[in-house]
Amino acid sequence: IINAFDTPWSPHDDLGKSWKSYLTFFWKPLLQYVIFPFQFAYLYSYYPSGSMGELPAKLEEKWRKEHKVSAEKQFERVAKEGQGPAGPSFFATAETPTATSTVLQATATPDDNE
Repeated sequence: IINAFDTPWSPHDDLGKSWKSYLTFFWKPLLQYVIFPFQFAYLYSYYPSGSMGELPAKLEEKWRKEHKVSAEKQFERVAKEGQGPAGPSFFATAETPTATSTVLQATATPDDNE
């Protein structure tokens, strides 16, 4: 299917001069207003395999409990010690070989499997 499409013909430039381009130009309204909306409505719907029930609410509650404790610890630390200088950005750190080895050494906690 993908090989049957090309850059749509346009009177404003020199692109889209093949038969595939003209075909794509004429299919464009059907694709844009019928096929794609139905495709994306299905693919990005909130219930692709049925209702998830209370799972999202339970996950949110668990996340809030866990992160509230760690956030409060950090707030207390900053209140006592003050905020230190910002470290290098993630992208600068990711380019160094030591960052890669540090990431690879990270281990999962028992709570990660729940």
